[in-house]
Amino acid sequence: MSDVPSASEVGSIMDTFSSIGLRRSIRWYEPNKSVEKWKVQAMLEAARLSPTAGNFNGQRAIVVYRDEDPEIWEFISDWSQITTQMAPVLIFWCYDMGNYDTMGQSIHDLLRTGALDKAHGWEYDRVSRLFPLPAMLPDAVLHRLAAIDLGNAIQNACLVATSLGLGTCLNGASGGARRNTKAKFNLPDTYVFSWLMTVGYPAESMDGGGARSRPPFETMFFEKQVGNPFERNPEVVKLLQDLNMLQPAGPLPGRLEEINKLTRRFGLGDEWLTDWKLEDSQLGDLAGDKKPAPLSAEEVRATAAGASADPSGFTLKPTVKREEIQKYREEKGIGDAD
Repeated sequence: MSDVPSASEVGSIMDTFSSIGLRRSIRWYEPNKSVEKWKVQAMLEAARLSPTAGNFNGQRAIVVYRDEDPEIWEFISDWSQITTQMAPVLIFWCYDMGNYDTMGQSIHDLLRTGALDKAHGWEYDRVSRLFPLPAMLPDAVLHRLAAIDLGNAIQNACLVATSLGLGTCLNGASGGARRNTKAKFNLPDTYVFSWLMTVGYPAESMDGGGARSRPPFETMFFEKQVGNPFERNPEVVKLLQDLNMLQPAGPLPGRLEEINKLTRRFGLGDEWLTDWKLEDSQLGDLAGDKKPAPLSAEEVRATAAGASADPSGFTLKPTVKREEIQKYREEKGIGDAD
């Protein structure tokens, strides 16, 4: 029997405003709770429908399942390997530069289907004379356009995942990981690997301890010219708060206790407990940046009190330590060029 739900069951889960407001980079996952394949497909369908300049359509993704390849986390940087070990689904996002060779035909298809018209300057022969783009534009420009398109696709996938109760996080890759992915996934020479996305059900709260810090609105957006802030209407702010798009900023009460209990739950020792006091963002005053206040050993232990080991016995490898990852690589015979 199919596990795909009806539209009426899914349509009321979460609206766009709420999914934008709730989306977080989730770094703690339920490692033994599998993700329904239809939800992964829904993410990919959303990525396929994302905006793409000139109908480029170069976004690509390879979906991998941790249980089928439990050491796939090797293919990502050590900053993210803890997260990658936990997530049941990993999506390797790429863009395909080869699509520029057929982009003229893709734009012709927009003429054919009525998305583009003669009044805006689009004609079959004119497009034919302009493409393929690599003959006109330098690679740096083409890569930038393709990367923007991929970002649009990834954002669509993130928002659909959030709407469906899943957590996601984008993870960067080291040079070695980038080399490995080419052979591992049979990537054509025209593919550029950009991001690994972890996907799973959050073990931390879905709100991730509060909305992430952002600089003040007025320092980011302007009207007519830079230096003239776009006026932020408090009534619009209130509306978006009511629609759950603007949510309370972190840290929410209990956030430190949550992450330290998760640290213990998944078998990491007390040395990995977060040992500083959480406080409000300082992005409104970057000149005032200061190191967070430390907590005493007793205060730190109190934040993790009562945490119990994962009942399934799932434990994490503390790969952030260089000596730990080096030992692992030696055991596996992984060299510097891998």
